[in-house]
Amino acid sequence: MSTKAGNDLFRRFASKEMTKLTLSQYYTAGRHLLKQRNSSDGGLSAFRLTAGFLHRELPVRIGQTVIGLKENPSPYDIRQVPQFKALMDNYTDDLSLLADRTPAPSTPATTEQFVDTLRRLKSRSKANMRLLAQGLRELSWAINSQDTRIVPSFLRPNTVRQRAQTCGGPHYYSSTLAYPDLSAPMAYLAPSGKMEMTDPAQWTQGSVQPDGEAKYQSFGAVPSVPQQWAPNKVCSEFCDEASCRNPRLWINDGTQQCAENQTRRFFDWLYSMNLGTQLLIEDHVAILDYGHNLVQIIQPLDIATRAAHDASQICERHYGFPAPVVKIIAPKSGVTTTYVPHHLYSMLFQLVKNALRATVEHHKNRRSAFPVIKLVMSSGDEDVSFKVSDEGGGIPLSQVDAIWSYLETTKGPADASEPLPSTIEKRNALSSITFMQRAIDLPLFGEGDGLPMVRQIARYFGGDLDLVSMEGVGTDAYLHLSRSRNAMEPGLNLHTLLESSMPVPEPARPSSASTLA
Repeated sequence: MSTKAGNDLFRRFASKEMTKLTLSQYYTAGRHLLKQRNSSDGGLSAFRLTAGFLHRELPVRIGQTVIGLKENPSPYDIRQVPQFKALMDNYTDDLSLLADRTPAPSTPATTEQFVDTLRRLKSRSKANMRLLAQGLRELSWAINSQDTRIVPSFLRPNTVRQRAQTCGGPHYYSSTLAYPDLSAPMAYLAPSGKMEMTDPAQWTQGSVQPDGEAKYQSFGAVPSVPQQWAPNKVCSEFCDEASCRNPRLWINDGTQQCAENQTRRFFDWLYSMNLGTQLLIEDHVAILDYGHNLVQIIQPLDIATRAAHDASQICERHYGFPAPVVKIIAPKSGVTTTYVPHHLYSMLFQLVKNALRATVEHHKNRRSAFPVIKLVMSSGDEDVSFKVSDEGGGIPLSQVDAIWSYLETTKGPADASEPLPSTIEKRNALSSITFMQRAIDLPLFGEGDGLPMVRQIARYFGGDLDLVSMEGVGTDAYLHLSRSRNAMEPGLNLHTLLESSMPVPEPARPSSASTLA
């Protein structure tokens, strides 16, 4: 496929709106297909209607995913990461397979051909998720080693130091302006309706202009051409993260925090697109090939018990001694809800595994009598909720936001002293081998996308994941599932994501003094 033809194909589908489905629609369609599965044609005639929908819908979702990767709203040039290149190639081939090489399922023969295409896409989906996880690790290594092909100059340490030295302190970013050296910044809503962050003590005179904007005069040094991410944009409009408005939680300065949050938002979107596409494909393949649908009426307590047991087994295998006890508390043990069983299992498994690891590592001088980990299940009219509580030492407030970063990886004992590579090429030959070895040999340690992915799974059908931590004591993780079968897939589409992304211009060198208008 030529580049021009490929781009035309992508944009033809990416320009369309994806159809948002509910749990009820998944469940109802699945039950109907299961009833027809024992017919003479194996349910293909009944499947033809839903196959027509999939034939129209899957190219839209895959096309948006490809365009998102190509446009790359993240400030980092992920297109230079080999794994993301491979991922883009895979999705391009998937789109071509669906749109160009698979006819619409209008007859028994074409329906069977479309089912074979779904099977091929299903077999590739796990490989794509592995590529995505590998790509995140490679991106993290590239950022840590300051690979100049991937990290823009204004996010490199030398530029951060230069900003601080030139302007006398870190920058705090407001709607369009960077204010230097504010020792006590505060956020406020300007008359224009934009969120501003500044310290009024730094400005000696103030007035309201005819257009409703506040104007401040400063006797100190301010930049003549303030750093601008985008005209008339607020950082919170980009990333919707409270950390952008709380300088204490900034990693280094406002520029890097905004870049991190924008990168997180992009990968949240990318994981959600993957999750929805994968669920559509695997649900229909499971019905036709294995006789069950993925969206079912489940008993959450049974799944929680199995997830806790399996996480404990992995903890014991990793450390070589009995794992801390996981106590399950469920006042309403017979609760049922409609959900995807393996999604709930994956989320609870990850949360319990993290609690086990934190508890053992925090009390590493012990080999027994660890504090008990509590897994509490509660059910109300709207939610089924879980709380996983540990006494694993907790997390400082300044580090809580980094938990949700896709670029933060948890290092295990085997790689704690591993030097950072200077370039990505040094890792390419070993990437797939070391990634799989770590996934098998050190399953108790995350690969950088555990908790962010859990939160995206929870949010996909109206739930959420929250963490409350007390440094020196432990952490409580709260997982909420919506009981509504009308909970719909998330609404952030590609166009909204790209429109709200930050451009990445080189910052202008500030002058010694100016007027801020």
